[in-house]
Amino acid sequence: MNNGMDSSCRIVRLNSEGGVMFLMMEINFMLSNNKKIATLFTSLLLSLLSINCHARTPVVSCPATFTDKHAVYRLFNAKLFNGPLSERMNLVPEIKKEKAIWDIDPRMDPYLVCEYAGTRHYIVFYAKGATYCEKNDAPVQAKCMS
Repeated sequence: MNNGMDSSCRIVRLNSEGGVMFLMMEINFMLSNNKKIATLFTSLLLSLLSINCHARTPVVSCPATFTDKHAVYRLFNAKLFNGPLSERMNLVPEIKKEKAIWDIDPRMDPYLVCEYAGTRHYIVFYAKGATYCEKNDAPVQAKCMS
């Protein structure tokens, strides 16, 4: 300390040694808290970045409804096929937390089939580039993501 100022040029009370020590301890405590806040902020930022990096991009998804000029039909089921439908290679999903989940191997040729209640019509999507498909039951939704 020099002439009532510490090394960072802040005015320090020179009433007694105890007062100076108390003030220095308070400054150290504040710096310690700032380091903790900076560490927490950095951790939060990195967590958000890692979540965004793992976010999947939709490739295809089944429309909630289908119309044929006569009626509107609601989506009631979805299936995933490996290769064209004529080959009938219907893939069996894994059930996790009330979802049907298909992990797609890069060698597969995935087709998402959307089935609608009250009609024999269906929609087929080629899910090229998808690595993962899922179907929820309430409400019925199906999508494939990369």
